[in-house]
Amino acid sequence: MEERKLKVSFNRPGGTASKGGISARVALPKTWLDTMGITQEHREVIVSFDGEIIEIRRADNEE
Repeated sequence: MEERKLKVSFNRPGGTASKGGISARVALPKTWLDTMGITQEHREVIVSFDGEIIEIRRADNEE
């Protein structure tokens, strides 16, 4: 198992003047996505969270 320390990016939709909610993103290494078979054409994933661990896996039933 490979492990990396990544940073979470936070931003407000519409810039800092917006009163909307804040969204968060994590950029995943492209090599990991390649290994999982996730491409620009097949980019749907299933994400689950058990209160402690986030799991990401490829969605096999993509239309």
